[in-house]
Parts: sequence; structure tokens; C-alpha cells
Amino acid sequence: MERTLLVFGLHACAATLTRAAHEVLELWIRRDAGTELQAMADQASALGVVVQRVPPQTLDRLSEGGVHQGIVLRRRAPASLELNDLRAQLVGRTEPPLLLAIDHPQDPHNLGACLRVADGAGVDAVIIPRDRSVGLTAVVAKVASGAADSVPLVQVGNLVRALETLKEDGLWVVGATGETELDIYRVDLKVPLVMVLGAEGPGLRRLTRESCDLLAHIPMLGSVESLNLSTAAAVCLFEARRQRMFG
Repeated sequence: MERTLLVFGLHACAATLTRAAHEVLELWIRRDAGTELQAMADQASALGVVVQRVPPQTLDRLSEGGVHQGIVLRRRAPASLELNDLRAQLVGRTEPPLLLAIDHPQDPHNLGACLRVADGAGVDAVIIPRDRSVGLTAVVAKVASGAADSVPLVQVGNLVRALETLKEDGLWVVGATGETELDIYRVDLKVPLVMVLGAEGPGLRRLTRESCDLLAHIPMLGSVESLNLSTAAAVCLFEARRQRMFG
């Protein structure tokens, strides 16, 4: 059965129409749509997409109360990537792989923001457990603002086993946690790398920590003890990108 996904909000819908127009199945806009919404509707119509002009209450229902900004679309969900397919894609690469793994993310806003950060940092894929994780939802797609199409989301049955498999392929696994004296800026992130972050609140589970080659923390100089998940992802991934660009 074909899996579909609702996307809502100006930026998320515009990104979908730009990056995955062929996946859009239908589109709803507010009856009194202004110029920007009308231009998106015309773009969709030109692609053969059915456009429906509806009252705000219909958009509220479709987006389940989300901030839709007058537009909702239904699309085929981005194709999922299996771990073995990702591994095959990484073979023979001239540039060392850079992957992000998240240990059971629960907040769709954080997962969407992590996908957006991963896109900006040039990450090859984001890996999450299939069970007890948020997965790809309309909210994730909205916050990701197009990154759900550009960054593969790999869902695995067992995160620890997946990390061990990637280690066998020659990747180093570095976990971000406050429970270590080594800071992220003293770790060589130019190697083939899986950066592992914990979910909101509990952080890295014990078995996940034990599967890491190294553990490192982000230095915190103020009164706040830790960063939001997506902010921590940005710090770690862009440090890896900085090292790869400037040595």
C-alpha cells in the first residue's frame, strides 16, 4: 500500500513543490488565498495536481491544528533507505562518510530540526530506531522544510546493532554526552564518522554509550547544563564539517 504524507505550511509546501513535485498528489489552499499561495497553486496545477480551495476549518482539520498558513498538500512519502543500501552507497567514496544517529527521538520538532541541520552540514543520512521513535510525520516534514527529501532517514530495528555494523565497515562512532571529560573540539571528526546523540531528556542509553568508540561533551560555559537536541546536533555536525574543510 502506498504510504502518503500530509505537508503543511508555506516553506514546507514550497520546498516539496521544488524538490519533489512529482510526489505531490493533491493540494488544498485557503479560499481567499493571496498572491503567494495562488502562485503555489498555479505551480501545482501546471503539474497536474488537483487543487481544492477550502475554508480555514478544513485546513485546520487536515493539519490537526498545526500552523498551516493557508496551505496543505498530500504527497507520496519520501522513500525509506535500508541500512544495507546506505552501506552500499558509502563504499568507494572519496570523502569520509558523515552520519548522524539519534537514540530514540520523541519530539517531531527536534527530529525535523535535526534533518534540517543534517542537510546544512552535508550529512549522508540520519539513522533512528524504528520502534519507540517519532518517525517521519507531517510536523517533522514541516520543520525539516524540505530536508526530508534531501537527507535519507534510515530506520533500523536495533540501533546498537546498526552502529556495530557500521564500525565493521570502518566508521568511527562518537557519542555526545556530558558524562565524559573529553570535549568535542579535541576529537578528530575527519574520519569516517557516525555522530550519535541521545533523545530529549534521557540522552544516550547505556548500551548505546557502550557501543561508541569515543564519548565527548559540548563545553557549556554558562548556567545551562545542556543544549536542545537539534542545537547539539548543529554544534557537533558543523564542527565535523569545519574540520573537514579547514583541517
